[in-house]
Amino acid sequence: MKHFCAVSAALLAAGCASMVNGPSSEVNIATQPAGARCHLSGDGFSADIVTPAQVQLPHKAAPITVTCEAPGFRRTVNTLNAGGSGWLWGNTAFIVFTGGAAVLGLVVDEAVGATTSYRKDFNMELDVEAARRLRATQRNGGPSFDLSSP
Repeated sequence: MKHFCAVSAALLAAGCASMVNGPSSEVNIATQPAGARCHLSGDGFSADIVTPAQVQLPHKAAPITVTCEAPGFRRTVNTLNAGGSGWLWGNTAFIVFTGGAAVLGLVVDEAVGATTSYRKDFNMELDVEAARRLRATQRNGGPSFDLSSP
C-alpha cells in the first residue's frame, strides 16, 4: 500500500514543470539607449518591439536572435538562449524514486517545452555609430581627399 501511494503521488505530479513553469517565459528586454527597435526571431516565433518591453517568449523557439537598431547607433545582434529549468531535476528525481513510473511527466514537460526557461532580464548595449574616414588619392600623384561619413 505504501508503494502504491508513492507511485500514485508521483503520477499525479507527472508533468509538474508544465503546471508550474509553463511553455513560455516573460522576459524584460532593455537596450542602452532605450527606444531601440528590435526584431526577435526563433524557431516558429517572430516579434517586433520597441525597448524597454516585456515579451512572452515560447521555450520551444530557443535560441532567439535579437536584432536591435537605434538612430546614431550600430545595428546590434545578440542571442537569447533558454537554459534548463530546475523542474527537469524534479522529474528526474520522481523517475528514480518511482522506478521509472513517472517518466510520463518528463515526456509531457519536454513536449510542451517546460523543461527550459529564459532569464528574466535581457539587456543589450548598442555601440555608437562612429564616423568612417575615407581617403581618396589620385593615381597621377595629384592631391588626395579626406572624406568622412556620418
